[in-house]
Amino acid sequence: MFTTKTEYGLKALVILAKNKSKALVSLAEISRQTGISLSYLEQIFAKLKRAKLIRSIKGAEGGYALTRPAKEIDLLSVIEALEGDLAIFYCMADGGCSSRGCLTKKVWAEVQGGVVKILKKYKLSNLV
Repeated sequence: MFTTKTEYGLKALVILAKNKSKALVSLAEISRQTGISLSYLEQIFAKLKRAKLIRSIKGAEGGYALTRPAKEIDLLSVIEALEGDLAIFYCMADGGCSSRGCLTKKVWAEVQGGVVKILKKYKLSNLV
């Protein structure tokens, strides 16, 4: 299950993607438009910046922008930047199930593969 980091991160990234003027957008403006607290946005944007999905400029005219076009940013990249590696089932995560005779692992691997494929297919531009 995804947390509010993903929900709010995607909302904020959509605002950056919609920014036609290509000017930087401040966190205060994103907070105003979304109702997300400034402190929570700072946490989210720190992760997005570490993942090189956004860039920032400090100062009075500073703010944030996408590092590349929205059509080049897939949803899996955003989710993994905010949540860590995607593991739909506990047994699919690193350190998960160690059972050698697991009867369901093949099914869970196929389900996870399908979700990953879909999240790679959809781009941030699909949400704009």
